[in-house]
Amino acid sequence: MKNKFVKRMVSVGLMAAMSLSLLAGCSKNANDDKQGAAGTSGGEKDANFTWWIGSFSSEFYEKWEDNPVMQYINQQYWDTENGGLGTKETGTKLNFSFLTAITGSEQENFNTMIGTGEYPEIMSLVYSSESPQAMFENGILMDITEYVENYMPHYIAYLEANPELKPLVQTADDEGNIHYYAVYPFVDGVEDPWEGTCYRRDWIVKYAEPTAYVWDWESEYVKENGHPAVTPLDKAVKENNLEGWKENEVTKFSANEGTDPMETYEDNVIFPSGTSDPLTISDWEWMFEAFDKAIAERGWADDSGAYGISIPYYGYSVMGDLTSSFGGGTGSYYVKDGTVSFDATSENFKTYLECMQAWYEKGWLDPNFNTRANDMFFQIDTPDVNQGKVGMWCGLVSTLGTALRVSCQDETDQKDAFVMGCGLPINDMYGGEEQMYTEPDALYQNSRKGAPIAITNKAEGKDLETLFTYFDWTYTLDGAKTLRLGLNAEQYASVTLNPDIFAEYDFETAYTESEGEDGLPVIHTTFTSSDTLFEAILGQTLDTGLKLTSNGEYCIVEKEQPRIVSHAMEQWTKYINTGNVLDYTSLLNTEETEQYNKIHTLDGDFQSQNIPNVIKGTMSWEDYAKGFENIDTDTAVSLLQKYVDLANTAKRKSE
Repeated sequence: MKNKFVKRMVSVGLMAAMSLSLLAGCSKNANDDKQGAAGTSGGEKDANFTWWIGSFSSEFYEKWEDNPVMQYINQQYWDTENGGLGTKETGTKLNFSFLTAITGSEQENFNTMIGTGEYPEIMSLVYSSESPQAMFENGILMDITEYVENYMPHYIAYLEANPELKPLVQTADDEGNIHYYAVYPFVDGVEDPWEGTCYRRDWIVKYAEPTAYVWDWESEYVKENGHPAVTPLDKAVKENNLEGWKENEVTKFSANEGTDPMETYEDNVIFPSGTSDPLTISDWEWMFEAFDKAIAERGWADDSGAYGISIPYYGYSVMGDLTSSFGGGTGSYYVKDGTVSFDATSENFKTYLECMQAWYEKGWLDPNFNTRANDMFFQIDTPDVNQGKVGMWCGLVSTLGTALRVSCQDETDQKDAFVMGCGLPINDMYGGEEQMYTEPDALYQNSRKGAPIAITNKAEGKDLETLFTYFDWTYTLDGAKTLRLGLNAEQYASVTLNPDIFAEYDFETAYTESEGEDGLPVIHTTFTSSDTLFEAILGQTLDTGLKLTSNGEYCIVEKEQPRIVSHAMEQWTKYINTGNVLDYTSLLNTEETEQYNKIHTLDGDFQSQNIPNVIKGTMSWEDYAKGFENIDTDTAVSLLQKYVDLANTAKRKSE
């Protein structure tokens, strides 16, 4: 099963608008136990560090210093000579104390710290509007290059193994010398998403007609090509070419919820693609026909709030998602095979809009999609979705399974509504060969790098050798497990916790391990994400090191979650994001950022105003495409290409 650690920063309500004289409350004597061990950190340097982490709240302890992982870290000795954990004789203790803001005031609080100069030695830059390089140039951050290179071998090794990340975390000066101005966490694989495409599976069971033929995945043609010779089915029948198709053995759909629908739900649905989950655009259109029947039976045929699917108000997603199902792309800036392009006038995007126009004309698309400017992409038209009037939408994990029943309008839906997750579709109907049978390549997935942790000029003269030795430990598997999973039994037994929520709630380990079939350790967490203790025992608020995922290269993290949720995770992570350019936009310097943002504002405004008209048929593609003639998208492309080239150069050198 998959695992997801959701970073949640909420307020403890301990501080009002945190006037930045609040370094009060920080521990004063971190060096009481400090051993000036030979060859480590220079003896008597100050190892007290204050860390701004945003906001924090827990019902189990009052301040972040009381978190069990944090208590463990503050009790360790760090061996700067050999790296990682040391002993009292070979290592040096650190003492971390923390500053937090009231939830909702993090941005204001961060800006106030920077504006007044009253900031601590360590800061999360998740709320920073400037890059670490710009903050260094403004005299706020330290150049930490020597410490990274001398005390973070695991961090450097990870970058060597993943050279495409180097330009995202390094800065080269005019002479080509590499500099580090912050430390970044890295994701070990594709993280389980918190949202994805959801659809009414119960409506498919009740209203969808099994097709006479389905894809034959055992046929030589499909094995070789990945699809039948002709699709969709009506076209194959019309052309009398059923190579790669077979007769459908299922003639009627049925479902059995069992005793616990989230775990035991089963049905015999088979899509035209011959799979139990929707795979293609023609699968989706087959579903929309079923949704039409469900909507009509409930008397909602003339209800504008009852429809098959909705899309963002501007007509597409700049992250890609469904847009990229038509040969790849985002409808905006896009990178493929090392080349950046402006995708808004490509044949792929044109094909996407042709499909959306067809869906709009057939009544499958939300007729009011362009009016929903205030709706987030994962909460479009929430009232109608919750009332059970919509067949497919982008929704949260919390809407899966039976969750919708309590808010459905229709009495039958109140008993039977069942939501499942599905992956993005592969186009098998629209456009030419280049737009068909291509996996989506631009998706809303988390970046492999997280928000940077920076060292400010307030840390100058302090024990940075020991600090960076600790940082490097978080890029080892042991360190990553500690921060992301909590203390294991051996770690818990080695420290004295006060408060001790392990003892208070009678457990001795945050996780156990076993060996998987491929030799990777398999992690079994003691608590699931739904348990209130789950986040209380994690140390991931200290957002450095590796973020472990259920499908990473270092270990497999399992957790108990409903089978329907696990299945949705598999569907939502079926394709990998490679086409987005957001990681590269963060690398632009101040002048480049201003230039890029000015252009992107112009093209974005034009698209949001006109793409809905193309979809609704009141504007031609040709007139839409002409609108970019006076927008200098080529310059924006060249700015991004500069940093994509740096990434590719780094990757080639490593190979």
